[in-house]
Amino acid sequence: MAFGLFKKKDDEPAKPGSAAAGDASVGEGAGKFTPNPATARKFFDPAKTVHDSTNYEYAMTLWLQGLGKDPTSMSGLEGFMASAESFANENPKLKGPTKDQSKNFEGKTPIDRYLQALLNWGVKPTDYQLGIKAMEAAVKLSLDEPAFFIGTRTLRAALEDPKAKKDHLVTMMRLFSQLGAFERAVQAGEAACRIDPSDAKLQAETRNLSAQATMTKGGYEKSGAAGGFRANVRDIEAQRKREEEERLVKSEDTLERVILNNKTDYETRPNDPAAIQKFAKSLLERGTAEDEALAFKVLMKGFETTRTYRFKQLAGDIRLRVHSRKIIELRDAAKETPEGSEQRKQYMSALRQFREAEIKEFEERVENYPTDLKLKYELGRRYYDVGNHEKAIEQFQVAQQAPGIANTVQNLLGQSFLSMGWLDEAEGTFRRAIETHESVSDELGLSLRYNLMVTLSKRASENRDVSSAEEALKLASGIAIQQITFRDIRERREQLQALVKELRGPRG
Repeated sequence: MAFGLFKKKDDEPAKPGSAAAGDASVGEGAGKFTPNPATARKFFDPAKTVHDSTNYEYAMTLWLQGLGKDPTSMSGLEGFMASAESFANENPKLKGPTKDQSKNFEGKTPIDRYLQALLNWGVKPTDYQLGIKAMEAAVKLSLDEPAFFIGTRTLRAALEDPKAKKDHLVTMMRLFSQLGAFERAVQAGEAACRIDPSDAKLQAETRNLSAQATMTKGGYEKSGAAGGFRANVRDIEAQRKREEEERLVKSEDTLERVILNNKTDYETRPNDPAAIQKFAKSLLERGTAEDEALAFKVLMKGFETTRTYRFKQLAGDIRLRVHSRKIIELRDAAKETPEGSEQRKQYMSALRQFREAEIKEFEERVENYPTDLKLKYELGRRYYDVGNHEKAIEQFQVAQQAPGIANTVQNLLGQSFLSMGWLDEAEGTFRRAIETHESVSDELGLSLRYNLMVTLSKRASENRDVSSAEEALKLASGIAIQQITFRDIRERREQLQALVKELRGPRG
């Protein structure tokens, strides 16, 4: 092995079939494969662009498709995890990958199972049990460095979980031991021993691993190589810094060290995109007003020197976030004041300025990332919020092809048509979305049926159409049965009952 804290001895022959031995094949048995870095790059390069456009779901798919061609790529794995964590942060309620994501990785080979495990873990990166499955799949493929990367993050999540189970920690201990990562193995073993102090066999196994870790850490395994001990010390320090940067919850002292390290790195190479992004990210993680101002400055300078639009986009996010906080302050100050007060006027003026700034920001993003359908949806949503329905429709009609959000887009597209009085177009849009939406009882499913009900109710009133009124009433009753507190459904149902009765006329 030639990475992290557990490097192959200089005089140790490479394993037969390993990349280090010069063989094109990696893995063992049915898991043997031939890495193809050139083909993988055809997926990795667009994955970076798609990630920068904030389409994290599609970026994850591209990273994994590239890893299918070269599972040994650490840059591909790190890129996947960056996109996955961004996607998970945007979709915290997801229970697993979307159907669009999963359908790309349904094969039965060991590599397919590895990619499936990565996908499941990526969507829920704090679920250490999913991380263990990904680590196991990597170990089976002899992907030592990826397995260590996955295992390090997974162990950290397990150690932070008060409900972590002994058996899971023991599994990680033995996986790390297989990799030769004895320090990590000891960490997992000691945590398992704390859960079950009576397991003497486990304690003995952990002590043996600790002795092995001491030898590795001390550089004894490389004592015959020049600088062996110092190389290990440098590795340990570099690994500590990486771990602190990746830690999900950081103490103030840890965060301060991370910022100082990233600042030093940035000052050494101020035009390097990775240094720019890391320094700005760590500042925003601490998030004081001074940090935000400095991060904005660093990102804008990065944009000017590298012409990487992603930096300008991140700076724009900071500007909008600061503006949004000001809006909330003005709103809260105006809440208790009478209509027409100076505070309310200030709030409404600031809100208009904020919406204009948002639209301008997203217009620029769409211009820079013309193929990103989710950005078109975001721009359309902002046009919709200010009542510019024609422009909103233009964006929604393109964005409705976006995977994963098609029905959400169609819901707003239908509402835009409805706001313009285009009832046929609104009805058709809502019906298409209802047909393809999987659930009738989730928030979006209820909203689609509610908006179709409103459309039919409006047609019934304008055209004196009893069949539209009856269908609208049926929709209202169905929604009320499922969730009687949904919006104003009780009042709507009563109004529709009266409308149906009126349109049917006296009977007899």
